[in-house]
Amino acid sequence: MIISKDKFVKIINRLENYNKLQDKINNLFKDLIDNREQDFCNAGSICIGHESVVVGLLEAMFETDLITWWIYELDYGKHYVPGCLQKEENGKVINIDVSTADKLYDVLIKDWLEGRN
Repeated sequence: MIISKDKFVKIINRLENYNKLQDKINNLFKDLIDNREQDFCNAGSICIGHESVVVGLLEAMFETDLITWWIYELDYGKHYVPGCLQKEENGKVINIDVSTADKLYDVLIKDWLEGRN
């Protein structure tokens, strides 16, 4: 069973919010704590989001590694530019828009369904 687009987008948004919170906490530690102690401070230990588990489960569900690429290389689609993801159809190169979680889901579900046929 595949999750709905709404649930997928909510999960992705929560992951992004965890990352933003971790960054804020890390920056707070950088500003407030002596550099000697900084190596012992990690926002990940405070904000347990289980990001890698969630991403792994989503990728297993959709049978892809596209989600990891989208999150970490495209920073949740913020660094998307036309042409960064393409496929060939009938001899033509087609740009695939994955600029948002909604659009990423559409690509994932289409690829997953095509893999079932």
